[in-house]
Amino acid sequence: MDDDTDRTNAADQRTELLGTQRGAEGGQEACLVVIRGARLGARIVPGRDAVVIGRDVDADFQIAERSVSRRHCRIVFDEGRHWVEDLGSTNRTFVNDEPVDRAPLRDGDHLRICETTLKFVGEGNIEAEYHSELHEHSIRDALTGLFNRRHAMAVLATETARAQRNANHRLSVALLDIDFFKPINDEHGHLAGDRVLRQLGERILARIRGGDTAARIGGEEFLVVMPDSGPDDALELAESLRRAVEERPFDLGASDQRITISGGVAVWQPGMDGTSDLLRAADHRLYAAKESGRNRIR
Repeated sequence: MDDDTDRTNAADQRTELLGTQRGAEGGQEACLVVIRGARLGARIVPGRDAVVIGRDVDADFQIAERSVSRRHCRIVFDEGRHWVEDLGSTNRTFVNDEPVDRAPLRDGDHLRICETTLKFVGEGNIEAEYHSELHEHSIRDALTGLFNRRHAMAVLATETARAQRNANHRLSVALLDIDFFKPINDEHGHLAGDRVLRQLGERILARIRGGDTAARIGGEEFLVVMPDSGPDDALELAESLRRAVEERPFDLGASDQRITISGGVAVWQPGMDGTSDLLRAADHRLYAAKESGRNRIR
């Protein structure tokens, strides 16, 4: 993976679902949806908390465009409604193509931040649920229920950027691969292979921590991104996943079969140059696990 890919992923990073409460009387909570720009379809659910939008990697919602200020604007809840406040940005903040310093957001308003446009969907609008489901489909692997490669790479790009800026930011990844997966497809059919992938996704989801991101990034290859994890924590989690796979047979439909996985764990080190170096280190360890007999973590 090259640096251009890293930059693209950083610009297209994960959606921040910042609020968790429903709107009044169980209706949909207000949200902002990107309808134009690099993060097309991404949503912000601000709830009652202030949400900073900007180019900075520590912004609540990052837009990685040079024309966007590091802290461009913020969404606040005041007087029973949501407002947008410009934070002294270089290129201004616009609501319905009018520059604003502070303005209320009404259902259907367009908030423009340089080349990115977000639509405000008011509380109780059924369209909010539609955008929520649409976005979930865009970031999930349909077979396993885990995140997809694009979303995982975006999350990883954000975390590596934080590690580059903060020497105390810990970050680990685990690359996992199913051992001898091709013979399963060849001998039992692709439907049996799909059953294995689906069950593996369930076992991974049952064991990762709340702050981790698990994704299917290839046919039988998986990635776990573990912020705030050092080598011991990362190896312990990867090993627990290996044991969870080995200990219980998988249902192939017509029969049960024991499956194993191999994994490579890598930890962010000073001097690494973005996601490519970190993933390359994990891939080397995965290769070592395969070469040394499989069904092990390196």
